[in-house]
Amino acid sequence: MAPARLIELAPDALYVPGAVNVGVIRNAAGEALLVDTGGDKEYGRSLRKLLEGAGLRPVAILNTHSHADHYGGNEYLARNLSLPVWAPELEEAVLHYPYLEPMYLFGGAAPLAGLRNKWLEAKSSPVDHIYEVVDGPLVVGPFEVMRHVTSGHAMRQVAVGVGAVCYAADAFFGAEVLAKYEIPFVHEVGGQLDSLERLLSLPYDIFLPGHGEPTRDIAFAVASNRAAIERTAEWVRGAVTGGATTSEVVHRVTSRLAAPPSTLSTYFLMHACILAYLTYLTSLGDLAPVVEAGALRWVKTP
Repeated sequence: MAPARLIELAPDALYVPGAVNVGVIRNAAGEALLVDTGGDKEYGRSLRKLLEGAGLRPVAILNTHSHADHYGGNEYLARNLSLPVWAPELEEAVLHYPYLEPMYLFGGAAPLAGLRNKWLEAKSSPVDHIYEVVDGPLVVGPFEVMRHVTSGHAMRQVAVGVGAVCYAADAFFGAEVLAKYEIPFVHEVGGQLDSLERLLSLPYDIFLPGHGEPTRDIAFAVASNRAAIERTAEWVRGAVTGGATTSEVVHRVTSRLAAPPSTLSTYFLMHACILAYLTYLTSLGDLAPVVEAGALRWVKTP
Protein backbone atom coordinates (compact mmCIF):
# COMPACT_ATOMS: atom_id res chain seq x y z
CA MET A 1 0.00 0.00 0.00
CA ALA A 2 1.40 3.38 -1.00
CA PRO A 3 1.85 5.98 1.72
CA ALA A 4 -1.05 8.43 1.67
CA ARG A 5 -0.59 10.94 4.47
CA LEU A 6 1.85 12.49 6.88
CA ILE A 7 0.76 12.54 10.52
CA GLU A 8 2.28 14.71 13.23
CA LEU A 9 2.95 12.92 16.52
CA ALA A 10 4.64 15.89 18.18
CA PRO A 11 6.39 19.05 16.97
CA ASP A 12 8.84 18.05 14.19
CA ALA A 13 8.18 14.31 14.79
CA LEU A 14 5.89 12.82 12.16
CA TYR A 15 5.20 9.50 10.52
CA VAL A 16 3.72 7.97 7.41
CA PRO A 17 1.33 5.13 8.33
CA GLY A 18 1.34 1.98 6.27
CA ALA A 19 2.13 -1.71 6.29
CA VAL A 20 5.40 -0.44 7.75
CA ASN A 21 5.35 2.91 9.53
CA VAL A 22 8.01 5.32 8.30
CA GLY A 23 9.28 7.95 10.71
CA VAL A 24 9.86 11.50 9.48
CA ILE A 25 11.86 13.92 11.62
CA ARG A 26 11.98 17.51 10.35
CA ASN A 27 13.90 20.63 11.24
CA ALA A 28 13.34 24.37 10.84
CA ALA A 29 15.15 24.35 7.49
CA GLY A 30 12.52 22.03 6.00
CA GLU A 31 14.90 19.07 5.94
CA ALA A 32 13.68 15.57 6.82
CA LEU A 33 15.31 12.46 8.25
CA LEU A 34 13.58 9.21 7.28
CA VAL A 35 13.48 6.42 9.86
CA ASP A 36 13.13 3.34 7.61
CA THR A 37 11.65 3.48 4.10
CA GLY A 38 9.03 0.77 3.67
CA GLY A 39 9.10 -2.30 1.49
CA ASP A 40 9.93 -1.46 -2.11
CA LYS A 41 10.65 1.05 -4.87
CA GLU A 42 7.00 2.04 -5.23
CA TYR A 43 6.82 2.85 -1.53
CA GLY A 44 9.99 4.88 -1.84
CA ARG A 45 8.63 6.78 -4.82
CA SER A 46 5.39 7.54 -2.97
CA LEU A 47 7.33 8.75 0.07
CA ARG A 48 9.26 11.14 -2.14
CA LYS A 49 6.07 12.61 -3.63
CA LEU A 50 4.39 12.87 -0.24
CA LEU A 51 7.31 14.72 1.34
CA GLU A 52 7.74 17.03 -1.63
CA GLY A 53 4.05 17.87 -1.41
CA ALA A 54 4.53 18.75 2.26
CA GLY A 55 7.46 21.03 1.45
CA LEU A 56 10.02 18.73 3.09
CA ARG A 57 13.39 17.79 1.62
CA PRO A 58 14.73 14.35 2.67
CA VAL A 59 18.42 14.52 3.52
CA ALA A 60 19.20 11.11 5.05
CA ILE A 61 17.89 7.62 5.83
CA LEU A 62 18.30 5.96 9.22
CA ASN A 63 17.49 2.25 9.18
CA THR A 64 16.55 0.58 12.45
CA HIS A 65 17.30 -2.98 11.26
CA SER A 66 17.67 -5.02 8.10
CA HIS A 67 14.34 -6.73 7.43
CA ALA A 68 13.33 -6.12 3.83
CA ASP A 69 10.05 -4.41 4.66
CA HIS A 70 11.96 -1.69 6.53
CA TYR A 71 14.62 -0.83 3.95
CA GLY A 72 13.05 -1.75 0.62
CA GLY A 73 12.59 1.91 -0.35
CA ASN A 74 16.25 2.75 0.26
CA GLU A 75 17.57 1.97 -3.19
CA TYR A 76 15.09 4.21 -5.01
CA LEU A 77 15.46 7.11 -2.58
CA ALA A 78 19.24 6.90 -2.27
CA ARG A 79 19.70 6.68 -6.03
CA ASN A 80 17.26 9.43 -7.00
CA LEU A 81 17.84 11.88 -4.15
CA SER A 82 21.48 11.07 -3.32
CA LEU A 83 20.51 10.31 0.27
CA PRO A 84 23.18 8.88 2.58
CA VAL A 85 22.12 5.77 4.52
CA TRP A 86 22.88 4.96 8.15
CA ALA A 87 22.53 1.27 9.12
CA PRO A 88 23.26 -0.75 12.27
CA GLU A 89 26.40 -2.83 12.61
CA LEU A 90 25.97 -6.42 11.36
CA GLU A 91 22.55 -5.55 9.92
CA GLU A 92 24.30 -3.42 7.30
CA ALA A 93 25.59 -6.61 5.65
CA VAL A 94 22.03 -7.60 4.74
CA LEU A 95 21.32 -4.16 3.25
CA HIS A 96 24.41 -4.60 1.06
CA TYR A 97 23.64 -8.24 0.26
CA PRO A 98 19.88 -8.84 0.53
CA TYR A 99 20.37 -12.47 -0.56
CA LEU A 100 21.48 -13.14 3.02
CA GLU A 101 17.92 -12.89 4.38
CA PRO A 102 16.28 -15.69 2.36
CA MET A 103 19.50 -17.68 2.72
CA TYR A 104 19.53 -17.60 6.52
CA LEU A 105 15.80 -18.31 6.67
CA PHE A 106 16.49 -21.41 4.57
CA GLY A 107 19.09 -22.63 7.05
CA GLY A 108 22.12 -21.20 5.28
CA ALA A 109 21.58 -23.12 2.04
CA ALA A 110 20.86 -21.62 -1.36
CA PRO A 111 17.21 -20.61 -0.90
CA LEU A 112 14.27 -21.86 -2.92
CA ALA A 113 13.18 -19.54 -5.72
CA GLY A 114 9.92 -19.02 -3.84
CA LEU A 115 11.82 -17.29 -1.04
CA ARG A 116 13.53 -14.80 -3.33
CA ASN A 117 10.83 -12.16 -3.36
CA LYS A 118 10.59 -8.52 -2.31
CA TRP A 119 9.16 -9.48 1.09
CA LEU A 120 12.38 -11.26 2.01
CA GLU A 121 14.94 -9.86 -0.44
CA ALA A 122 14.78 -6.14 -1.12
CA LYS A 123 16.98 -4.37 -3.63
CA SER A 124 20.54 -3.82 -2.44
CA SER A 125 20.93 -0.58 -0.56
CA PRO A 126 24.02 1.58 -0.26
CA VAL A 127 25.28 2.03 3.30
CA ASP A 128 27.30 5.17 3.86
CA HIS A 129 27.56 5.02 7.64
CA ILE A 130 27.58 1.98 9.93
CA TYR A 131 26.59 2.87 13.47
CA GLU A 132 27.10 0.96 16.69
CA VAL A 133 24.05 -0.51 18.36
CA VAL A 134 24.55 1.15 21.72
CA ASP A 135 22.53 3.53 23.86
CA GLY A 136 23.26 7.20 23.30
CA PRO A 137 23.04 10.08 20.86
CA LEU A 138 23.59 9.60 17.15
CA VAL A 139 24.28 12.40 14.69
CA VAL A 140 22.69 11.75 11.29
CA GLY A 141 23.49 14.59 8.92
CA PRO A 142 21.95 17.76 10.39
CA PHE A 143 19.96 15.79 12.96
CA GLU A 144 20.79 14.42 16.39
CA VAL A 145 18.62 11.60 17.74
CA MET A 146 18.80 9.17 20.64
CA ARG A 147 19.32 5.49 19.91
CA HIS A 148 18.21 2.75 22.26
CA VAL A 149 19.23 -0.88 21.94
CA THR A 150 16.13 -2.97 21.20
CA SER A 151 17.58 -6.12 19.64
CA GLY A 152 15.61 -9.35 19.78
CA HIS A 153 13.23 -9.05 16.86
CA ALA A 154 16.35 -8.68 14.71
CA MET A 155 20.03 -9.40 15.31
CA ARG A 156 20.75 -5.72 15.93
CA GLN A 157 18.00 -3.14 16.21
CA VAL A 158 17.55 0.32 17.67
CA ALA A 159 14.61 2.45 18.69
CA VAL A 160 15.04 6.10 17.72
CA GLY A 161 14.03 8.87 20.08
CA VAL A 162 13.44 12.55 19.37
CA GLY A 163 11.59 14.95 21.63
CA ALA A 164 8.50 13.25 23.03
CA VAL A 165 8.46 10.46 20.43
CA CYS A 166 10.08 7.04 20.27
CA TYR A 167 10.19 5.39 16.85
CA ALA A 168 10.35 1.88 18.30
CA ALA A 169 10.49 -0.12 15.03
CA ASP A 170 9.75 -3.77 15.84
CA ALA A 171 10.62 -3.65 19.52
CA PHE A 172 6.87 -4.09 19.94
CA PHE A 173 3.83 -4.64 17.73
CA GLY A 174 0.48 -2.87 17.75
CA ALA A 175 -2.55 -4.64 19.21
CA GLU A 176 -4.18 -5.13 15.82
CA VAL A 177 -1.01 -6.73 14.47
CA LEU A 178 -0.80 -9.16 17.41
CA ALA A 179 -4.44 -10.09 16.90
CA LYS A 180 -3.94 -10.75 13.19
CA TYR A 181 -0.66 -12.66 13.27
CA GLU A 182 -0.80 -14.10 16.84
CA ILE A 183 2.91 -15.00 16.94
CA PRO A 184 5.19 -11.94 16.64
CA PHE A 185 8.42 -12.71 14.78
CA VAL A 186 11.57 -12.89 16.90
CA HIS A 187 15.20 -13.67 16.24
CA GLU A 188 16.03 -14.02 19.94
CA VAL A 189 13.20 -14.42 22.42
CA GLY A 190 15.16 -13.40 25.51
CA GLY A 191 16.44 -10.30 23.73
CA GLN A 192 12.93 -9.29 22.69
CA LEU A 193 11.67 -9.69 26.25
CA ASP A 194 14.54 -7.53 27.49
CA SER A 195 13.75 -4.89 24.87
CA LEU A 196 10.11 -4.81 25.91
CA GLU A 197 11.15 -4.14 29.48
CA ARG A 198 13.55 -1.45 28.30
CA LEU A 199 10.73 0.41 26.57
CA LEU A 200 9.09 0.92 29.96
CA SER A 201 12.07 2.94 31.17
CA LEU A 202 12.39 5.24 28.15
CA PRO A 203 11.45 8.91 28.67
CA TYR A 204 8.94 9.34 25.84
CA ASP A 205 5.24 10.14 25.72
CA ILE A 206 4.41 8.52 22.38
CA PHE A 207 5.69 5.21 21.05
CA LEU A 208 5.33 4.27 17.39
CA PRO A 209 5.74 0.60 16.46
CA GLY A 210 6.95 -0.45 13.05
CA HIS A 211 3.57 -2.11 12.52
CA GLY A 212 0.43 -0.71 14.13
CA GLU A 213 -0.88 2.46 15.70
CA PRO A 214 1.10 4.85 17.92
CA THR A 215 0.39 4.59 21.63
CA ARG A 216 0.73 6.65 24.78
CA ASP A 217 0.16 3.55 26.91
CA ILE A 218 3.44 1.73 26.49
CA ALA A 219 2.79 -0.34 29.63
CA PHE A 220 -0.29 -1.89 28.02
CA ALA A 221 1.55 -2.45 24.74
CA VAL A 222 4.44 -4.15 26.51
CA ALA A 223 2.08 -6.35 28.52
CA SER A 224 0.23 -7.39 25.33
CA ASN A 225 3.45 -8.24 23.51
CA ARG A 226 4.84 -10.11 26.51
CA ALA A 227 1.60 -12.11 26.76
CA ALA A 228 1.87 -13.10 23.09
CA ILE A 229 5.46 -14.25 23.60
CA GLU A 230 4.63 -16.20 26.75
CA ARG A 231 1.67 -17.87 25.03
CA THR A 232 3.85 -18.88 22.10
CA ALA A 233 6.48 -20.29 24.46
CA GLU A 234 3.78 -22.43 26.07
CA TRP A 235 2.58 -23.60 22.66
CA VAL A 236 6.11 -24.60 21.68
CA ARG A 237 6.74 -26.31 25.00
CA GLY A 238 3.48 -28.23 24.63
CA ALA A 239 4.32 -29.23 21.06
CA VAL A 240 7.38 -31.11 22.29
CA THR A 241 5.38 -33.51 24.47
CA GLY A 242 6.80 -36.97 23.88
CA GLY A 243 9.60 -35.59 21.73
CA ALA A 244 9.26 -34.01 18.30
CA THR A 245 11.25 -32.99 15.26
CA THR A 246 11.48 -29.31 14.37
CA SER A 247 8.98 -29.80 11.53
CA GLU A 248 6.55 -31.49 13.91
CA VAL A 249 6.86 -28.63 16.40
CA VAL A 250 6.27 -26.05 13.65
CA HIS A 251 3.20 -27.92 12.42
CA ARG A 252 1.74 -28.44 15.90
CA VAL A 253 2.18 -24.78 16.80
CA THR A 254 0.99 -23.25 13.54
CA SER A 255 -2.06 -25.52 13.38
CA ARG A 256 -3.37 -23.52 16.35
CA LEU A 257 -3.36 -20.29 14.37
CA ALA A 258 -6.42 -18.79 12.73
CA ALA A 259 -4.29 -18.36 9.60
CA PRO A 260 -1.51 -20.99 9.43
CA PRO A 261 1.35 -20.42 6.96
CA SER A 262 0.24 -20.98 3.38
CA THR A 263 3.29 -19.82 1.39
CA LEU A 264 6.99 -20.62 1.45
CA SER A 265 7.72 -17.14 2.81
CA THR A 266 5.30 -17.35 5.73
CA TYR A 267 6.29 -20.94 6.48
CA PHE A 268 10.02 -20.26 6.71
CA LEU A 269 9.50 -17.07 8.70
CA MET A 270 7.48 -19.09 11.20
CA HIS A 271 10.03 -21.92 11.06
CA ALA A 272 12.83 -19.51 12.01
CA CYS A 273 10.69 -17.91 14.71
CA ILE A 274 9.83 -21.24 16.33
CA LEU A 275 13.49 -22.25 16.24
CA ALA A 276 14.14 -19.07 18.26
CA TYR A 277 11.63 -20.30 20.84
CA LEU A 278 13.26 -23.73 20.91
CA THR A 279 16.62 -22.05 21.58
CA TYR A 280 15.05 -19.93 24.32
CA LEU A 281 13.37 -22.87 26.06
CA THR A 282 16.61 -24.86 25.81
CA SER A 283 18.49 -21.99 27.46
CA LEU A 284 15.95 -22.09 30.32
CA GLY A 285 16.61 -25.80 30.77
CA ASP A 286 13.06 -26.79 29.76
CA LEU A 287 14.02 -28.59 26.53
CA ALA A 288 17.01 -30.33 25.04
CA PRO A 289 17.98 -31.18 21.45
CA VAL A 290 18.86 -34.85 20.95
CA VAL A 291 20.44 -36.26 17.79
CA GLU A 292 19.95 -39.98 17.33
CA ALA A 293 20.32 -42.12 14.22
CA GLY A 294 20.57 -39.08 11.98
CA ALA A 295 17.47 -37.36 13.38
CA LEU A 296 17.17 -34.26 15.59
CA ARG A 297 14.40 -34.39 18.15
CA TRP A 298 13.43 -31.95 20.86
CA VAL A 299 12.63 -33.46 24.24
CA LYS A 300 11.52 -32.08 27.59
CA THR A 301 14.15 -32.21 30.29
CA PRO A 302 13.43 -34.18 33.48
